[in-house]
This record gives sequence, C-alpha cells and structure tokens, in this order.
Amino acid sequence: MILRTVLAVGLAGVAGSLANALAAVVFVNPALWVLALAPGRYAIAALLAIAIPVIYRILPGAWGALLALVFLTMVPSLLNKLVFGGFAAWPVVLALNFVYALAALVAYRLVLGSRPAEDG
Repeated sequence: MILRTVLAVGLAGVAGSLANALAAVVFVNPALWVLALAPGRYAIAALLAIAIPVIYRILPGAWGALLALVFLTMVPSLLNKLVFGGFAAWPVVLALNFVYALAALVAYRLVLGSRPAEDG
C-alpha cells in the first residue's frame, strides 16, 4: 500500500505539472511549451503532491478533496508569485495552478482508487 501511495503521489505531480504546462500553452502563450521541459517543475509538483495523502488522512471524503484542491492551488500560486517572481497576473496564476491541482488529484485517485486509507 505504501509503494502504491508513493507511485500515486509521483504520478500526480507529473500529471499535474504536464496539465499546467498544457494549459499555459493553450490559454496564455504557445511559447510556454518549454515549461514541460523543466525538471525542477516536476520535482516541486511531486513534493507538493505529498500533501494529498496527508490531507486525505486528516479529512477523508469530499472535504478532503476540496481541501487538497485549495492547497494545491494556493501553495504553488504563492510559490510562483512570491518565491520565483512569476510574471503573470494573480487570476492567471490561480487558474493555471487550479488545473495542476485538479489533474494531480484526479491522477492520484485513479492510481490509488477511491477506497479509504487503511490503518497500519
């Protein structure tokens, strides 16, 4: 179960980062395709996705999913604007990171399944 969770978290980070880059290409600027080639983005995305199983452990069900969506939207947005000096406006950053959050959460749930976390 732990290996499956680690796999789900890693794939969630990759899927979310790819979805974010694709959304940036489609909706912001086609020249942003280079975002999909930045390995650091995948590392940060996977590190942020570690929060998903923690959130589900604290708050299972739909409320956990909602909290994970909010967390995975807000934290990368704050990182982008305050740490990495992102150039896009806040609404654009929030929208693109919501795409990341939604794709990461869907990928996590597809890999791990919908059953509740087991103790032990």
